[in-house]
Amino acid sequence: MPLKVVPRRDRKLNRLVKSAEPRAVRKGRTVFRRGEEADLVYLILEGHVRLTFRRRNGVGDRTVAVAGPWELLGEEALTPESKRRYTAVAGEECVLLPLLGRRVQKALRGSPKTLSVFVEAMAEDHAHLRRLAGASARARIADVILDLSRRLGEDEGRRIRIPHWFTHQELADLSNVHRSTVTTTLNEWIYEGVLKEGQKSLIVAKIGALRKAGSEPSRSRPRS
Repeated sequence: MPLKVVPRRDRKLNRLVKSAEPRAVRKGRTVFRRGEEADLVYLILEGHVRLTFRRRNGVGDRTVAVAGPWELLGEEALTPESKRRYTAVAGEECVLLPLLGRRVQKALRGSPKTLSVFVEAMAEDHAHLRRLAGASARARIADVILDLSRRLGEDEGRRIRIPHWFTHQELADLSNVHRSTVTTTLNEWIYEGVLKEGQKSLIVAKIGALRKAGSEPSRSRPRS
């Protein structure tokens, strides 16, 4: 799970963000590749970026994570002489802020609020993997959509709009299920009014029903 930051609450991190030069990236362009030297961390200002990994059979790439606005991408650059673990591809038109990893690391060490969030995010990553291991396919899909709505969603009162369109294959990759299972499940939820398709967006119309379909821990998560 990418680290979401609020630069203005940490003075040192905020200075780095203000001094960085925004970089526009077109949809489908590669931000960095697996195996490259990692020296930059990227803060996403607009759009979303997919982290991908080559499939075991060598055919195509699998989406393993998605990062959106105000989330840090490429945190391996926080460790000197590290290499990229994944390939990052712009999922749509994006605006990124490239930040030197060693400077971000230094800023985090002096920013207790953000550092604590960083540690909590790492712990949540491990907990999320454990939940996926024992959950049904339907619960996994629900958990992924709930996570996207919490991190990237826009609250519209009784519903949440995820203002990014993710393909059924991307959702299948994130859920670790077959694409056909995602298509069938989404169609059922759309028919039941749990989800709605918007213009380049997915709308969670019945958040309670989606939580009920998810794994047990996801049911108690607070609404974003």
